[in-house]
Amino acid sequence: MNWGILGAANIAQKALIPAIREAGSTVLAVAARDPERARAYAHHNQIELALDYDALLNHPNIDIIYNPLPNSAHLPLTLKALEAGKHVLCEKPLALNQQEVETMVEAQKASGKLVMEAFFYRFHPQIQRLLDIVQSGELGDLRLMRSAFCFTLDNPSDIRWDPQLGGGAFYDVGCYCVDIMRLVAGRLPEQIHARGRFTEGRVDHTTSAMLEFDNGLVGHLDASFAVPFEQFFTVVGTQGTVHLNAPFVTREQNATLSLNGQPQAFAEFNGYREMVAHFERAVQGLEEVRFPLEKDSLQQVQIMDGVLKAIQYF
Repeated sequence: MNWGILGAANIAQKALIPAIREAGSTVLAVAARDPERARAYAHHNQIELALDYDALLNHPNIDIIYNPLPNSAHLPLTLKALEAGKHVLCEKPLALNQQEVETMVEAQKASGKLVMEAFFYRFHPQIQRLLDIVQSGELGDLRLMRSAFCFTLDNPSDIRWDPQLGGGAFYDVGCYCVDIMRLVAGRLPEQIHARGRFTEGRVDHTTSAMLEFDNGLVGHLDASFAVPFEQFFTVVGTQGTVHLNAPFVTREQNATLSLNGQPQAFAEFNGYREMVAHFERAVQGLEEVRFPLEKDSLQQVQIMDGVLKAIQYF
């Protein structure tokens, strides 16, 4: 299939463009606000066409749009892509609030095209293994989940420090912690408690939250731009424990799942490639989309909104 990339984003260059090609498809065009930047990006990545946004969205030979633009541009450009008859793989977090996701759901229905949130980590075999263990009942009744995704963001000009663009640690990396807890719990929390620490520009550099589910299950998460790199996920039940040492970034380090202290290692696996391949199969009607907006993304943003309101982000 033919893909178009919105914006000259690093994530596309490092991960999505190689994944699309490994999946057997073509990155036909890239668009940027700066024509010269688009041409340089296209040349560097061996992409045939460098276009503006409208030309890319309306190009007759493009099937799928990848939207890795700043969070504030996810909704408007995804809507334009749907109106132009394109399917959209949109970077996480899909939108800034529940109303935006609901708008996407309605636009998707009207267009007959698909939109999926690009949580690549969900396609790694360790996540399916985690869910299989949980669903088997081997852990007993779930009692506790813990997760963290933290790193030091020391570039003051990075767009993730800009509140107008949907910046902040919780939007950027906290969304992963929420998503994995939601997948494991299989339901929404009944109560949300959270605290955020903010920059002078009112962007959270660190957010901690507690999600209280029914049946005695509690989830704790930490997301930060202000501490050294750390990530993990642990779920504890009445009869066992599972720990993932690298649930969200697996290409730079070995992914290991430990069940009751017994480790299971996984071979190197490109979750981006599998995400792309799955979305293409869904677009072609060969299988159902595994993470539909009206279920997964809507539940996800409801929890995100709860945390952001608790820390008074908006």
